[in-house]
Amino acid sequence: MVAHLMRMKLAITVNGWKKSTGQMILAILFMAYLLFVVVMLAVGAWFMPELETEMRGTILAFAGALAVLGWIVIPVFFTGVDLTLDPANFATFGIPTRKLVPGLAMAGLVTIPGAATLLGFLASTLAWRDAPGAMLLAVGTTVLGAVFCLCISYAVTGLLAGITGQRRIREIMSIVAFIPLMLAGVIISGIADSVQAAVEQLPGLAQVLAWTPLGSFTAAPWALAEGRFLTAALQGLLCLVWVGGAVLLWQLAVDLSYAKGRGAGPASTKTQSGLGLLGIFPGTPAGAIAARSMLYWLKDPRYSASLVVLPLMLVLFWFLGYQSGDYTMILLMGPITGFMLGYSISADISYDGSAFALHVTSGVSGRDDRVGRVGSLLAWGIPVTLLFTVATVWMAGGWNLLPGLIGLGLGALLTGAGVSALVSARFIYPVPPPGASPFATPEGGGMRMMLISVGAMVVVGALTLPELVLYIVALVTGNMLFQWLTLVVGLGLGAVLLWLGIRMGGRWFNRSQAETYQSVLAATG
Repeated sequence: MVAHLMRMKLAITVNGWKKSTGQMILAILFMAYLLFVVVMLAVGAWFMPELETEMRGTILAFAGALAVLGWIVIPVFFTGVDLTLDPANFATFGIPTRKLVPGLAMAGLVTIPGAATLLGFLASTLAWRDAPGAMLLAVGTTVLGAVFCLCISYAVTGLLAGITGQRRIREIMSIVAFIPLMLAGVIISGIADSVQAAVEQLPGLAQVLAWTPLGSFTAAPWALAEGRFLTAALQGLLCLVWVGGAVLLWQLAVDLSYAKGRGAGPASTKTQSGLGLLGIFPGTPAGAIAARSMLYWLKDPRYSASLVVLPLMLVLFWFLGYQSGDYTMILLMGPITGFMLGYSISADISYDGSAFALHVTSGVSGRDDRVGRVGSLLAWGIPVTLLFTVATVWMAGGWNLLPGLIGLGLGALLTGAGVSALVSARFIYPVPPPGASPFATPEGGGMRMMLISVGAMVVVGALTLPELVLYIVALVTGNMLFQWLTLVVGLGLGAVLLWLGIRMGGRWFNRSQAETYQSVLAATG
């Protein structure tokens, strides 16, 4: 079972690279980069015996904790999980979960991130090459650490995705889990008043981490190297306990996934009467599309999950201002909000999936499609951007900066929406299917999605430079005229770019509906 799943995962990965020469080149470059990082880690670990034992143990404990946190946080909030290892795909084969989970874990180790993690952990053992016993223990605990990273990552994402009937609970859990990450720097800075004080506290913090799932895997050899044999034995046993607990959590997630695949759970009998949002928006093709898009924002977690970061950033900036007494940084929230909201509809057609066929068969024009999707965003995006801008100006007490910040925020929103109107009609890439976890990333979609996202964001940033330059001039000179010029240029240039984006995106939509639909089907599998 284990060998079969590993061979299957390798075959799927290689076949995915063969679909596109560009994708294969990017995969090779990515592997070369990760190999370079692992080599640098090995070189650094090779010279670590020159450090004191306590310093080595402290560094490795924090490095291990960073790796574990990365495997928990990054898949949940950024890249998603590999859907080729989705247990729901195996539900119809009747494979017991106690056999499936170990196989999936080993298959995860042959993925690029999994293999890089394993090699990175093993490279850290070179730090104990002057203590053979500690190095031997490190080999065992670091292998367990790599396995733990995989298991806990899939367990957390699987459990979050498994609460499919309670989407709002899942989103609340995501926010609660993300808050400590966003405020990590603030929390650490509150612990120590100076860099020297923080450095002095690091060994003590590392000793605490050594008894947790974050630091046990790289800290157990530290205890053995210092002659604390009982501590080393207990921490080594804890490594086994952590891995066993992660496997059990993953098995629970797999069981939930199996139940979902078999259609377990009561059927909903809730009904709704009336036209709903369709009765509020204009009775035109663009109005119907706007109403449907608004429903996406209200009920589809793939849309709303991407905006969780906005209130958290507001909390972070406020907290930093509260500590320092300077709330200048919080003034960035208005422009950041406009920028993120404008780009948020760049994958609209990709999210439609096979339902995009309705647009093709009904003869919806490109203009109506673009206007409907953009109109839905602007209907609530403009008030939200204004709210964040005014609220943060009030908190910072900088009312003289309000005109320029509104120009920056709304300019970024309109410009981003215009770029998205073109990008979503021109570029299609794999996204989580309807009903799937918003944290999932289909096989082969991560690299293409990253390239398109970065490219589009760079374009939006470049197009908003005129109002940004005017705002900087206003700050430097203190002349209110430039504040009002920023507002006028932001709104005017943003409106023009929005019109161009809708026009160009609509033309592309009309010209290549069939090709776009084929790309959507290929992306959604």
